[in-house]
This record gives sequence, structure tokens and C-alpha cells, in this order.
Amino acid sequence: MELLLERLEHTVWGWPLLTLLLGTGIYLMLRLRFYPILALPRAMRLLFRGKQGSGEGVSPFGALCTSLSATIGTGNVIGVATALTLGGPGALLWMELSAVTGLSLKYVEGLLSIRYRERGPDGLWRGGPSVYILRGLGRKGRPLAIAFACFGALAGLCGVGTFVQIGSVSACLSAMLSKLGQGMTVIVLASGRKVPLAAVFVGLAFSVLTGLVIFGGIRRVSRVSTVLVPVMGGLYLLCCLWILCRFSAQIPTALRSVLKGAFHPASAASGLLGTVTAGVSRGVFSHEAGLGTAPIASASAEGVSPEEQGLLSMTAIVFDTFLVCTLTGLVLLVTGTDGGGISAAMQAFAQGLPFSAGVSMSLLVGMLTLFSFTTVIGWSWYGTACLDVLTGGSHFARTCYLIVYTLTVAAAPWCSARGVWSAANLCNACMAIPNVSAILLLTPRIGKEAARRCSMDAMKKKGKKQAKLHDIFPENVL
Repeated sequence: MELLLERLEHTVWGWPLLTLLLGTGIYLMLRLRFYPILALPRAMRLLFRGKQGSGEGVSPFGALCTSLSATIGTGNVIGVATALTLGGPGALLWMELSAVTGLSLKYVEGLLSIRYRERGPDGLWRGGPSVYILRGLGRKGRPLAIAFACFGALAGLCGVGTFVQIGSVSACLSAMLSKLGQGMTVIVLASGRKVPLAAVFVGLAFSVLTGLVIFGGIRRVSRVSTVLVPVMGGLYLLCCLWILCRFSAQIPTALRSVLKGAFHPASAASGLLGTVTAGVSRGVFSHEAGLGTAPIASASAEGVSPEEQGLLSMTAIVFDTFLVCTLTGLVLLVTGTDGGGISAAMQAFAQGLPFSAGVSMSLLVGMLTLFSFTTVIGWSWYGTACLDVLTGGSHFARTCYLIVYTLTVAAAPWCSARGVWSAANLCNACMAIPNVSAILLLTPRIGKEAARRCSMDAMKKKGKKQAKLHDIFPENVL
């Protein structure tokens, strides 16, 4: 099964899918006259504006934190380390380039999520790819909407949402105990693979905590994410900055290796494909631009216009990829760690932080635990939203899904990490294809005039009044 999943992953994540993601991002960027890049300062200012929603639903900041909670996970640490192992240092640059092109995808996803959202039975806004595909394309878009909903619900249960996160934390805990020379009680499976008993307890604890949060609904998920995301993100960034300051002399060498490896891999064409694939696939896994998951959270935001939500959605890439993933990659390169994945991350933090190896690795495990937990609760929202599209919002189906979701979290430590990561990448691809295809079909509705006015707004001199939303995206355009 592991070999089959790996072969499918390598087949799907080839040039066709890379061309679809990168090509669509570049096409949208040109269509919008580089507005997503030019408007980044305004997007960051929107984060600190005074009015944040109506107070009854989910605030724009809460929606952003929920989106970040589902994107900032173990992929930002272990995924980056794996990308550097598979594709070399040059994979980091391709990860950044995928994020730059992803800005336009995030912008359009956020804009469409607000433009085509609808009120749910509970009075809260709901939306996402399936909704804007159905409302934007009508009956001809129904196969794409159903495909996205099916793979989105599946990805929550056995992809990014559960197995990858809990399995990575369990493996990280096992690696830490092994490096510290601590004995572990293990359970030997029929296949001969050993499952640490500590990992089993981690899965059970996560399952209980996850259930306490996700059965409280969207509002509780948003409140927990709003508290945990800034705390865990700030702590991790401080640790990375400390390590980079300590190894500052190695930064120029690391940057040269990134540039050299991105365009001059060791083995010509096959090496270049491996470098690009590793960088782009891990980049998409991290910032999720084009996957269509973030618009599900964006659609719930109260008191925000489509254009503003498009800008707010872009800031997730700034925090997730441009900050967290970039700093992680540089930390791994400047410390010169050997191996890949968890071992590399452990070694880097043990060498770089001014604590003992045990304390440093424990700190990393603690941060990864928070990363994983917020991702798990964030993906529960995504999975149930996709399920609602398939079941018409059935409360019984949603409850059953959440019960299975919590049980899946408990079962995650028993699964092979190798197969889990391949399955997660396959789920990402299966969500990206219908979502990006629908965005391309909806792109003409943005219109050339809208793109021109967006560009003009971004280039206005400081102090001049911004154009109104209907001047940028008039009703006859969207």
C-alpha cells in the first residue's frame, strides 16, 4: 500500500499539476496587473483595523486565525525538512516562488468566498469552493463542486487533518526519547513495525481535546484558534530568529546553496523535476493556495467586503510561507543538520537554542504539538463544511463525521508516516484540480476593467482616498 501511494503521488505531482498551479497563479497575477503584490501593505493594515465583525458570528481576524491554524502545522517544520532532503536546498526557493504565485490564488479565493457565500441554517455565513462553484457556474459546475466536497471531507479524515499531524507529533516524541537515550515501551505490530506506547497516549489525549473543541461548533473553533495561533507562531519565530542570530555567519552560504540548487541540480532534468516537485508540493501543502480550504474559513467572516477578504486571505501566505517556512528552511541549512524530517529538525533546535538538548527538543515537541492541535481542529471545520454540501447540511451526518473524526485522531499513531504523507499529498492534488479549474472558469467574471482598476488603486499616491468596492468590482463584472 505504501509503494502504491508513493507511485500515485509521484504520478499526480508531476509537470501537469505543477503547471496548473503555478500557471494559474501567474495567469491571475498578470490578469490582476500584480495587484495582489502591490496591495500587500494594505492587506497587512487591514489586520489591525478597529472594526472586527458584528460580534455575533466569526470576525475577519478569527476567520484568518482559523485558516492559519489549519495551514501552520507540522508541514511547516517536518514538511520543509523533508522537502530539503528530497529536493536539496533549492527546494526552498521553489517553495517561495509557489507562494508568490499563490498570492493571486489566495486573493481570488477569498474574494469569491465572500461574493458567493450564503447563510446557513444556524444563521452563520458558509461558503468555500463547492458553494462558489455551484453559485458561480451553475449546473455545469456541479461535478467539480461534488468532487471537491468528496475529497475535502476525505482529506479531513485521512489526510492533512488527522493522520499527518498526530502521526508527526508521535514520531517526533519517539525521536526525542530515542535521542535522549530514554527507554520506550513499544507495541510490535504483525508487520514488525513498532508503535511507542507514548504515541498511543498522545493520540488518545488529542482525541479527547479535539472532541471538546469541535463539538462546540464554528465559534468555539474560531475562539481557540484566535488564542493559540498568535502564541504558538510568535514563540516559534522567536526560536528561529535566535538560532539564525547565533549562526549568522552561515546565512550567506546557505542563501548561495539555495540559489545554486534551485537551477543547477546535480542530475539535470530529473534533478530539476525533483527539486521543483519537492518545493512546490511542500509549499502547496503548507500555504494551501489553490487547494480551496482557506475560503471555507474566509466565507464565515462577518463585516468584510469581498475585496477586503481577498486581501486578508493573502496575509496567510505571508505568515505561513514567507515567515515560518523560510525561517525553518534557513535554520536547517545554517545548522548543517544531517538526515531529514524529524531528525533534522530535532538536531537543528538542539544545536541552535541556548538550552540543553533535552530542553530544546522538548520545546520543539511542545510547539509541534500546538501546531498539530490547531490544524486538527481547523480541518474539522473544513471536513464538515464539505460534508454539508454532500448531505444538504444534515445534522446527523455532521455528528457522525465528527465522531469518526475524533476516533481517527486516536488511530493516527498506528499508521505508517510514509504512507500517510503520500495519502495527504494525493488528497491535496485531488482538491486542487477541481478548485483551480473552477477558478479559471470564473476568471472572466473578474474582467479586464476590474483588473485595470485594481492596479490603479494600488498605485495611487499615499493620502488619496481608496476607491469604493463597487468601483473596483462592479456588479456587472462579478
